[in-house]
Amino acid sequence: MKRLVFVASHVGYPMDRTPLGGGAMVGLQLVRHWRTDPSWSLTVLGSGPETPVGGCDYHRLAERADGLVDLGELDYARFCRDFETETTDWILERRREYPPKDTVIVVNDVSEGPTLGRLAEAGYPILSIWHVDVVDYFNKLYLRRIVAPEKLTRLHERMRSFGADWILPDVLNLVFEKQRETVYHSKRMVVPSSAMADTLMRCYGELVGYEELSRRIVVVPWGVWSDPAGAADENRAAELREYHEIRPDSTVLMTLSRISPEKGVHLLLEGLRLLEAGGKIAGRDIHLFICGEPAFMMGQAYGRKVRAAAAKLKQVKVVFPGYLDAAAKRAYFQLGNLFISPSIHESYGLNVVEAMHAGLPVLASDHYGVRDTLPPAAGRLVHYPTPKKAPPLLAAALLEMISDPEKLKKMGEAARVAASAMPFSAAADAVRLAALGLIQ
Repeated sequence: MKRLVFVASHVGYPMDRTPLGGGAMVGLQLVRHWRTDPSWSLTVLGSGPETPVGGCDYHRLAERADGLVDLGELDYARFCRDFETETTDWILERRREYPPKDTVIVVNDVSEGPTLGRLAEAGYPILSIWHVDVVDYFNKLYLRRIVAPEKLTRLHERMRSFGADWILPDVLNLVFEKQRETVYHSKRMVVPSSAMADTLMRCYGELVGYEELSRRIVVVPWGVWSDPAGAADENRAAELREYHEIRPDSTVLMTLSRISPEKGVHLLLEGLRLLEAGGKIAGRDIHLFICGEPAFMMGQAYGRKVRAAAAKLKQVKVVFPGYLDAAAKRAYFQLGNLFISPSIHESYGLNVVEAMHAGLPVLASDHYGVRDTLPPAAGRLVHYPTPKKAPPLLAAALLEMISDPEKLKKMGEAARVAASAMPFSAAADAVRLAALGLIQ
């Protein structure tokens, strides 16, 4: 029997109340989808306290008593190293139970993955799932895009060739060395967007050969698994409208994400401040729901920054509903007129597709995934030359969109149609076929 070992550090947590991001949710949904197929064996290695699906062969490793959400940079780096070591040892110690000729290793995370060199040396084929291009993320968030990501990877290659990479702190080795190792040893690399595929080709084409790397990369947009809204959601939405005093002529804006710097919520708030200062939205009843919780590394400090920026708005009514479970998410989507994704970096944008599926038009920064998923009839993209120039650009696009309510409704219908053509089940099947196909 073919065996698949799914290594997913963020799996095993209650996702109805744990803000771990899109990669964790994709991992959970993959396990749920794959578990129903008895023709092959599935084993899951995670760090969370709960078995993700009833009856699943789940093993908890590198556990943290208080979870992962509030870990700072150094503590999270230590967790990554612990999970790397424990998952690698767990697999290699069980080579008789999981023989390499019958087993494929699927890695759901890059920085948190096992030591792929050791697994490949033992004969295991590896498929890696890329939720984040860590080098590109690091470049945008910490280096402000001073240089192109491919220049950073080439610099790291030169340091390796001179034996000087040891001078980098472990946090940076998690960024550069782990990503390099994942590219080098993965027989297949699943990425959610063509833009990420292009970036990886520029960064690592010389490492394994452009033709070979192109053969290994498979673009699989995740699509949507949202359930359609029911009567209970409609009742809850009606209660929310009454509670928040949303009138028929109100304009309801919505963001939904983990609250962290790369999500760009501060850029949206600054754009709204500019509209207020210019008198462009005087007399309008505008509500903004910033849904989500701060998480990971700079999350708490950024959350305070966002709330301080929101407090400066005088006309726009800003509400922080917190982390939304699936039912609450569906109810809040029914309130919205426009979904906004102002991210500085976004590898795919699961919440964008969920909003589209709920019939919301989308205003988004021109980030990776949205280019493949958002048709022009369903919303609008805004390119950021630099983050500092983003607020006025967002403000202008936002004002134009909310000034035409009828066009917004048509965009929402186009968004619903587009998202309905992207079922998550198709993506899960594509990853399964690609993984099991690696077993000779």
